[in-house]
Amino acid sequence: MSLLVSGWIAVDEIETPFGATGASLGGSATFTLFAGALFTDVRLLAAVGPDFPASMRAQLAHPRIDISGLTTEDGTTSRWGAKYGYDLNTREDLYTHVGVNETWQPEVPAAWRDTRSAVLSAAHPYVQRELSGQLTAKRATIMDTIRFYIANWPREILEVLGEATFVTMNDGEARELTGEASIAKATRNLLERGANAVIIKLGEYGAVYATKDEYFVAPGYPLEEVIDPTGAGDAFAGAFMGYLDSVEEITAVEIRRGILYGSTVASFCVEGLGPTRLFTLTRDEVEKRYRTFRALTRVEVDG
Repeated sequence: MSLLVSGWIAVDEIETPFGATGASLGGSATFTLFAGALFTDVRLLAAVGPDFPASMRAQLAHPRIDISGLTTEDGTTSRWGAKYGYDLNTREDLYTHVGVNETWQPEVPAAWRDTRSAVLSAAHPYVQRELSGQLTAKRATIMDTIRFYIANWPREILEVLGEATFVTMNDGEARELTGEASIAKATRNLLERGANAVIIKLGEYGAVYATKDEYFVAPGYPLEEVIDPTGAGDAFAGAFMGYLDSVEEITAVEIRRGILYGSTVASFCVEGLGPTRLFTLTRDEVEKRYRTFRALTRVEVDG
């Protein structure tokens, strides 16, 4: 079992009404890594600059995470700052410094090309396609994107939709990319443009999964307190793909279970600032909440 995670390792600075991180370990790949490692072995493919703090590199240490694919490139480590108000569904992006990721061209190491699952986090769509093509034994891949790439390379994103098993984005990004206000119409639009399967993340309201033959809606896990929603979508993707990598066969039922596991892990992620809750999260905690989640959504029908 193996899951490749390609994405940004960054230094984040996040402020919410419930606390602030200061300069701390972040980036899409960080959240995805730790979520995926709850289910399978994970390989990190990312780049940082010489300024990346040794203390943050040490935080990436995990028995199921191989960080030998984390390279140091000339330039600066990516940095991102954001501020949330009491409506945690919206945020103010204070700054984004792309740093080394502006020019870095990732390549899957030869010893990793037999990786069977991959999370290709937000990057230029042609880079995502190139990475997917380097995997010789892949069973399932998921491509993510963000507004930065939608605003600058929408045509290229639409061009590579069919390269992945799953395509994921949040509801606002789906509306922006397709021009459709309705999520149902937006998912249909993406499928008609070549996507094999689409997962639309709805924040605290859950997620929608759609193919040409299926439409599945998973609610969000009900939480009374949310500290920081940063990275919840990345944690969802990591847990979803980590779970699928751990099963013998990927079936429609396992995909639905994977979506529930993704939502379950994302619900833990938002309980701490940045990725801190994922650092301590255990599989036993996940399984307990997953069982509760299933009980909340189960409907028994009398014969």
